[in-house]
Amino acid sequence: MVVESGHNARAGRPKAASAAQILEAAAQIADDDGLEAVSLRAIADRLGTSPMSVHRTTGGIDALRRELVAALVGEAIDAIDWPTGWSEMCWTFARALRDLLMRHPLVLEAHRQSALEAPGADDIAHRMVRALRDAGLCEEEAVYAYATLHDFVTGHVSIRLGRGDFESTTTPAERRAASVFVDHHDYDRRFETGISLLMSGIGAALAQQVHS
Repeated sequence: MVVESGHNARAGRPKAASAAQILEAAAQIADDDGLEAVSLRAIADRLGTSPMSVHRTTGGIDALRRELVAALVGEAIDAIDWPTGWSEMCWTFARALRDLLMRHPLVLEAHRQSALEAPGADDIAHRMVRALRDAGLCEEEAVYAYATLHDFVTGHVSIRLGRGDFESTTTPAERRAASVFVDHHDYDRRFETGISLLMSGIGAALAQQVHS
């Protein structure tokens, strides 16, 4: 799609941009440069319109950022095909969360600042805790088991995004040679192994409940 430049837009009457176009532009800016880079001016320049036009459509930058995060999270939640069984649900949740945060780092950035306000976000947490309770954990154990899974995924993605996939090429050779990860530096393997160990721990806790 050919977009007018900000200069051409100011030469005449700025064209209007739809809410969908604004959200798409905001997502691109945030994914490239971070959530704080999303401004009325940046969006207006990208779409060839005026900051005031963007403001009228969105209700302001704070409202726009909240709507952007909510839309991305809601889209990811709608795409989940939930299985049955607590273990399969945990795997599905972990992979869906990882994929969302890797695809849109702005969601992780927003989540660092406060709990996500998005349709269905709280429902996901309750769904996971309910599955763990139904499997045999008490309420407290189920909540902390879910929290541990959630925190592992967000921590994994945070490190991966911060260091990048090319860490091994930017680290000095002598430092790489001394690292325990010199022969085992596959992020996907680290993720899958971590979730497997968490699942084993939850399974052990469930087995203990059965025998207690």
